Amino acid sequence: MMMYEHELSGVPLNSCSYIIIILCTLSQSGILFYMFEQHVSRNEPSIVSFGLHYMEETMEHQLQMIKCAAIDIGSNSVELVIANCAPDSLELIKDDQTMVRLGENVKVIGEIGQEKREALLTTLRKYRGEAEHEQINVVLAVATEALRKAQNRQQIVDEIERTTGIQVHILSGIVEAALTYHGATYDGTELCADAAVLDVGGGSTELIIVQQRHIAWLSSLPIGSGWLHDQILNSDPPVEDDIQEAQDFLSQYVRQLYIPSLPQQLVVTGSSARALLKIARQMLKKDEQDAHFTRKDLAVCLSMLEKVRSEEVAQRYGVGQERAKVLPSGALLLQAMMEYLHLDEVIISRYGLREGVLLAYARYGEQWLEHPEVRPDDSRVGVAPPVPERVSRNEKQRETFKQSVRNELPKRGKKFLNWIDDVLQNDDIESVHKMRVASRRLRATMDAYESACKAKPFRKTYQQVKQAANLLGAARDTDVMVQHIQEQMEQIVEEEKAGIQWLLDHLASCRKQQQQELETFLVDFDEQRFQQQLASSIGK
Repeated sequence: MMMYEHELSGVPLNSCSYIIIILCTLSQSGILFYMFEQHVSRNEPSIVSFGLHYMEETMEHQLQMIKCAAIDIGSNSVELVIANCAPDSLELIKDDQTMVRLGENVKVIGEIGQEKREALLTTLRKYRGEAEHEQINVVLAVATEALRKAQNRQQIVDEIERTTGIQVHILSGIVEAALTYHGATYDGTELCADAAVLDVGGGSTELIIVQQRHIAWLSSLPIGSGWLHDQILNSDPPVEDDIQEAQDFLSQYVRQLYIPSLPQQLVVTGSSARALLKIARQMLKKDEQDAHFTRKDLAVCLSMLEKVRSEEVAQRYGVGQERAKVLPSGALLLQAMMEYLHLDEVIISRYGLREGVLLAYARYGEQWLEHPEVRPDDSRVGVAPPVPERVSRNEKQRETFKQSVRNELPKRGKKFLNWIDDVLQNDDIESVHKMRVASRRLRATMDAYESACKAKPFRKTYQQVKQAANLLGAARDTDVMVQHIQEQMEQIVEEEKAGIQWLLDHLASCRKQQQQELETFLVDFDEQRFQQQLASSIGK
């Protein structure tokens, strides 16, 4: 009805006329229009004409629509959207996402490991079931950076189709960027003529420069929130030195971009961006309908994320814990891009790649992936700066899987063992944190390589690492709580300080006991035997 308000200006309508017009929009037959005509005076022919015109367009629009599902297999999450689709509009029916972190495996071993593969297949079976429940025959599945980089991508794609019936299209970074632009801007977002769209993904970041509302330049950068988390910011919460390292790296990296012009406006999409907006709305009491996100909003979010563990972030603000873990990385990426583009404010879109896929299919049919609006010519494609060697993972393209196991496991094991003496000295609480991070990295590597190891020695070694990680985690959690409370002491009113001091004393007592348990474990820990067990689990 709103789209026709200009046609009704100056036309007197009684309440009955309004009701019949609304009923008209809900009908696909001429019956209600007949009722409409009988209730409108003969000296109001313009209203009759409007009602007929509106009903005909509504029916045509409904006939154009097709119900489809789109699945985005990303480096962090696997996401589903179901919608009624027309070439220029979507009626969203269902939206779902699951954190799988495929990119974590690809970074460590160059491929999708067995555990991640099972998690992916389980998620896709669930989504297939949801599509069937909605009686959908068209399921469009696309994959991005994690599967682009995985050495066993074809094996994964074949297994998905064999077990779920879903055909997966592995998109190039440029096609991903083009589809993201169409999805992020289709809903009438207040996009000025010269703007940009940024998709902060898990394994890659897409930047699209728009001139006169057409794509002028686009690029896919091989860094994302999950990538940055795994490379630099893998503590929870991130430590100050790691944050500074990440900021220095991002600043140097984005300066190598060569874009044709600075945009007047930036639309940002991606799950991390939407989670940051959700947190800012709660922390700063922002309007739930306001999609604007400023540098000040970002600074407030970052300040909290630098101090609060992901589990607490998830509980406070209603985001998944796995998503909360990579949010500091996503926030720093967004900060670096806003600084590079000289923008103090962005608009965060609810839509992105999945919606772009649905619109492309509705517009271009079965050949949607080949259309020039989806596959831009090379003249518009920008070159992504290479990732510096100091943070670039050795691709090991020539290594066999077994050779990779032999290289990675001993290296991770040695880094884990190197922190034992520092933790036993108990001079610096950061030693506990560093050893905990090393234990988590070792466990992640062992998870990835389990299929190539001998079961019995592998289980023994894994249990030892797990026990160490649990003890280190308990001690670290207490250190973080004490540190957080001490930082807040100046703001606490006088009458509450006695109670807070009692809590600090209690935590100090707990921490002392935790240190004793940790030292008992580490003193008895046989480093040489551990290394032998780790080596024997690999085999020859």
